[in-house]
Amino acid sequence: MTSPTAYRLPSTVRPRHYDLTFEPNFDSFTFEGTATVTLTLDEPTSVVQLHAADLSISAASALLADGTTVPAAAIDLEEEAERLTISFAAPLPAGEAKLTLAFAGTLNDQMRGFYRSSYETPSGTTEHLASTQFEATDARRAFPCWDEPAIKASFGLTLVVPESLTAISNMPIAAESALPNGRREVRFEPTPVMSTYLLAFVVGDMACVQDTAGSGTLIRVWTTRGKEELGRFALENSVRILDYMDDYFGIPYPLPKLDHIAVPDFAAGAMENWGAITYRETALLFDPANSAAQARQRILEVVAHEMAHMWFGDLVTMEWWDDLWLNESFASWMGDKAVDHLYPQWAMWTQFVSHDTNSALGLDGLRNSHPIEAKVSDPAEIRELFDAISYSKGGSVLRMLEDYLGAETFRAGLHAYLSAHRYANARTEHLWSALGEASGEPVTRIMDSWVKQVGYPVLDVELSRTTGGVTIGLAQERFLYDRLLGEAEPPDGGSGGSLWEIPVGVVRGGTEAKESLLMDGATGSMSLPADPASTWVKVNAGQTGFFRVRYADDEWERLREAVIAQSLPPTDRLGLQNDAYALMRNGSLPATVFLSMAQAFAGETDATVWGDLAANLRGFEGLLLDQPYLDAYQTFARGVFATIAGTVGWDAGPGEEHLDALRRSTVLGQYGGYGDPGTLAEAQKRFEAYLAEPASLHPDLRGVVVGLVAQEGGRETYDTLWRLEKEAQLHEEKMRLLGALTRFKDPALLGDLLARSLGDEVRSQDAMAVIVQTAGNRHGRDLAWAFVQDNWGELDRRYGKGGFAIMRLVGLTGGFTTMERHDEVRAFFEAHPAPSAARTIQQSLERIRLNAAWLDRNRAVVGDWLGANA
Repeated sequence: MTSPTAYRLPSTVRPRHYDLTFEPNFDSFTFEGTATVTLTLDEPTSVVQLHAADLSISAASALLADGTTVPAAAIDLEEEAERLTISFAAPLPAGEAKLTLAFAGTLNDQMRGFYRSSYETPSGTTEHLASTQFEATDARRAFPCWDEPAIKASFGLTLVVPESLTAISNMPIAAESALPNGRREVRFEPTPVMSTYLLAFVVGDMACVQDTAGSGTLIRVWTTRGKEELGRFALENSVRILDYMDDYFGIPYPLPKLDHIAVPDFAAGAMENWGAITYRETALLFDPANSAAQARQRILEVVAHEMAHMWFGDLVTMEWWDDLWLNESFASWMGDKAVDHLYPQWAMWTQFVSHDTNSALGLDGLRNSHPIEAKVSDPAEIRELFDAISYSKGGSVLRMLEDYLGAETFRAGLHAYLSAHRYANARTEHLWSALGEASGEPVTRIMDSWVKQVGYPVLDVELSRTTGGVTIGLAQERFLYDRLLGEAEPPDGGSGGSLWEIPVGVVRGGTEAKESLLMDGATGSMSLPADPASTWVKVNAGQTGFFRVRYADDEWERLREAVIAQSLPPTDRLGLQNDAYALMRNGSLPATVFLSMAQAFAGETDATVWGDLAANLRGFEGLLLDQPYLDAYQTFARGVFATIAGTVGWDAGPGEEHLDALRRSTVLGQYGGYGDPGTLAEAQKRFEAYLAEPASLHPDLRGVVVGLVAQEGGRETYDTLWRLEKEAQLHEEKMRLLGALTRFKDPALLGDLLARSLGDEVRSQDAMAVIVQTAGNRHGRDLAWAFVQDNWGELDRRYGKGGFAIMRLVGLTGGFTTMERHDEVRAFFEAHPAPSAARTIQQSLERIRLNAAWLDRNRAVVGDWLGANA
C-alpha cells in the first residue's frame, strides 16, 4: 500500500519551464516525445523525482550550468505511486540545471492523458484525432512532470503532425515548418506560468469560425471539419461573455486568444485548459434547425462556466486539491451570473436554486458527504472531489455570501483576491481575507462554518403572532436524512453536533421588503411589526441561504395557500416544495403533507418550479415502484399536471420565449410519462409525421415525442429509433434518441440496448448515460444492475480511473429500496473495489437504507392517502 505522502513530490527540485515535443502516430495509436525541463535545485541532489504513468522512459540526462551533460545512472518508475525517479552517479549541484527525458506512450481510448478519438465524417469515412485531458492528475500520462497544481511553470510546446492535420494548443502558433515524409512541425508561443493540468493540445482535421472580443482577444470555435458553422452560437456568446467578465473582474483576460474546441470523445462536459477549452460536442455545438432550447441554455452555461475558470483556476489556482472548490464553485456561480447578465429573461438564479442549490442540499444531507474543503492525498481521492459539493454547494454558499455582503462589496473583494494571487496559487483563507477587508465583516469566522464542516442546518421556525407584530424564533440543527433512522445529531453543538453562522432573510405576505439577521448561535429571533395584510411568513427569502426550513403545521398550511395564490415569488415557491420533500424524506414531515403540497402547485406557471417539482414527484415514484398502489400514484401525478398540460398545449404561441419552451417540454414529458392517453396519442401522431417529414417536429418537442413513443412502443419502434440514431449527424440528436431507447418496457429490448452500449454503436463517453438512464426506467432497473455486475471488468477499465463516469455508474444502485439489494450491492463492491468512487458507494448504500426505512414507515399511510385522493 502506498502511503499518502508518497504521492507528493519533494519541494527541493522545482521546474521553471518545460520544452516539450510530441509526435503522435495515428497508425499505431502511440506517441513519442521529449521533455527538457529547466530546474531550480535548492540543494545538491543525486535524485530527481517527478510524476509519470503509463509511459516508457528511454533516456534521461541533466545539463548543468557549466555546460556539462550528465547521463542518468538509473531510471525507475513506481507504477502505483506514479513516481519517476532519475538517479545520478554524483549529486547535481544546487542552482539551475536542465533535465532532458525521452519517452513514449499510447494514445489510449480512456479519454484521459493524451488519447485518441474517432468520428465519422459527413462522407461516411472514419477518422481519428488526438486530444488531451489532464485534470486532475493525468498530465503525467502524457509526459513526465511535476503534476501538482502548486508547482507552476511555463510551457513551450512543439507538435510534429501529419501535414494535412491541424494542431491547436493553449497559445498561438509561433512558427511552422515542413518535415520529410509528409509531416509538419508546429511550434507554439510559450505559455504563462501555469499548472500542468491546464496544458492542452489537439491534433486532427479541424476547422473553425472566429471573431474578436472588444479587448482584441481572438476567439475561435473549433470542430471536426464540416461542423464549424455549428459553433456560431457559442462563438457569438463567447465574445459577449468575455467582454462581461473582463469588466466584472477588472482584470483583462491575459492570453492573446481563446479557443473553444469540440472533441468527439470527451469524458466530462468540458475542461478549462487556459486558452484552449475542450468540450464534448453537445456542450458546444448548436444547430438552429435541430437543437432544442435546453441545448441552447446548456451550451451557454458550460461555456460561461469554463470561461470563468480563465480567472478562477487558471490565473489563480488552488494550492492543492482540497481547495478544488475555489475553482469549481466560482465557475458554477460566475457562469450563471454571466448568463443571467446576457439573458435576464431566463431567470437564471431561480434555475440555479433548482440545479445547484437543491442538488447540493440533496447530497450534503447524507451522513456520507464531505466538507467543501476536504483533505485528499492520492489520485483516487482527488477524483472523488468532482461532485455536487465542490461545484454546487460551494457555488451556493458564495451566492449566500454575496447576498449578505452586497454585490459590489463582494465584487471588490474578488478583484483584490485575483490581483494579489495572479499567476500563483491560493487557499480558501486568502479569499476570505480579501472579502473581509473589502466588507469589514467577519467573513472568515462566518464561512469557516460552511466550508470546513460537513452538512448544513435546518432551521426550526416558531412564530408568535400578536396585535403588536410577529416574533420569529429560530433554532438550528444539522439536517440529516438519517433522522429517519433516529441518528440525527443534537441541536446544541455538543456531542458531535454542528453549528453554522447563518445569514437569514425573511419575507412575508403583503410586502417585498426582506428582513435579515446573522444567526450566530444555536438559536436566534427576529421581530416584525404588525401588518394586517400579512398572512404568511417565509424564512430563507429568495432561497439565498444554504439551509432548509421546518415550520409548524399551521404555517405549512398558510404557505400552501400562498402557493395556490402565487403570492410567493417563484424561487420561494420552488424552495418551499423542495424543503417539504426533503423533510418528508427524513421523517420530519408526513408524506401526506408533501403530497398535499404538490397538489397546491396545480396552477403553477413557472418553468423552473415545474422542473423541480417534477423531479421530486419522480423521486417519490421511485420509492413506490414495487408497491401495489403505483398506478394510483401515477393517477395522482397526472392530476397535478393536468391543468398546466392543457394550458401549454403542443405548439408555441406568438411571443413565446425560452422558458415557455422549457416548461412545455417538462409538462408534456411528465404528463405523458405518467400515462395520459391523449398525450401519448398525440406523441404517436407527431412521431409518424416526423418520420415522413423531419422538419414537422420542432426540436423542443423531439425529446418528449421520441421518449413517449418508446415508452409505449415495441420492436418496430425500437428498430426505427436505432435507424434514426445512426442517420443523425448532430450529436445532440443522437443523445435524444439514445435516451428514448432507454424508455422501452420490454426487457428483451432493454437487454439488447445494454449489450450494444459497450459496442461500436455507442460512444464510450455516452455508454454511461445509456446504462444509468436504463436503470432509471423501472422496467430496466434490475437489468442495468445485472449488466453492470456482468461487465464490471470492461466498465472498470474504461471509467475506473475517471471521476464523473464511475461515480454515476455506482450511484445507480442508490435507487434500490430493500435491504436485500443493499447487502447485494455492498458485497459486490467489497469484492470489486472502485477507489475513485469509494464515497459514492457508501452514499448509495446509505440511500438504500434510507429508502427501505422510509417505506417501512410510510407504505401503509401513503397507500391509504392515495386511495382517498388519487
